[in-house]
Amino acid sequence: MNRVLFVAALLAPALAFAQSAPDDKVDAQSLMQSGVKLLEGKDYLGALAVFKTAYERFPGAKILLNIGTTLKLLGRDADAANAYQRYLDAGDTDPKRRAEVQKLLDKIDAKVGRVDIKAMPSDSAITVDDDDWLNVVRAPTWRLAPGHHAITARKDGYTPATKSIETTAGEAASISLELAQVVVAPQPTVIAQPIDGGLHATAPAVEAPRSRFGAMVFGNFDIPHGGAALVGATGDVTDRIAVRAAVILGPHVGGYVGGVVAILPHRYRPYVSVGLPVFDSNGARISIRGAAGFEYELNRHLAVSIEAGVEHSFDPEMDVKATAFVPAIGAIGRL
Repeated sequence: MNRVLFVAALLAPALAFAQSAPDDKVDAQSLMQSGVKLLEGKDYLGALAVFKTAYERFPGAKILLNIGTTLKLLGRDADAANAYQRYLDAGDTDPKRRAEVQKLLDKIDAKVGRVDIKAMPSDSAITVDDDDWLNVVRAPTWRLAPGHHAITARKDGYTPATKSIETTAGEAASISLELAQVVVAPQPTVIAQPIDGGLHATAPAVEAPRSRFGAMVFGNFDIPHGGAALVGATGDVTDRIAVRAAVILGPHVGGYVGGVVAILPHRYRPYVSVGLPVFDSNGARISIRGAAGFEYELNRHLAVSIEAGVEHSFDPEMDVKATAFVPAIGAIGRL
């Protein structure tokens, strides 16, 4: 009961202070009265919660004194010492009570450890063992019960930092917490352009793949005997394999069927080909053609090609060599 009477004596000036305050502090006055009733009923936890809420509404030094004394009644000496220290450091402390509160603080200091906490940035909020968050500017020195503790600092725009410390009764220690600033990667700028009378965000142009089917025109040059034109079609079986069929126009007409295998399926396409040219020259003349070539895609609609080929006729005419070097050059168009 003596402890409760002591708290009530401390509350009297605090209530008077609240009563003389403007209307926006009436809530704090009502909360203080509720806290006194809870103390009289020995509901210390309830009283502590009410006093803390009152301090949030009206952060007066005298409310800190009531918080500290309630914590002392709960046996939380280190937390009580922190409240007493904040009371002594406040700008509106009652000078008549400083000596009395300092005496209480000195007794507690013999049983707890003191930790000086330095945080960068200096206005970071801090918590010990996930308790209430406080600003280190208001509470640079903390009292902690002897033992192991985790101290965390945080600030908007920075990565929180946590360190552990071991405290001993009656001894002082220090700890530093440096927060790393969060670097936000710049977002890409999207430029709006008018399209069809409206605004649409621009996007990277994606070129459609080339068509699988196309038309081709090739000129084949047999140096001793002249040349011939191949006019026909080509179709992609896969991205590397294509088939060709064409009509041969020249001194002798005929037909051609063959296939192409690309070594690299890109815009620059080296390839090998094989085919069967058939000529009408005093009867059907069947040959086989092998070639190595290079195709370059100007765009998805047009490509040019050059190749070095060798043709061998199985039944050549009397004045024609069976094997001949026949280079070719051509173009391929696609939809």
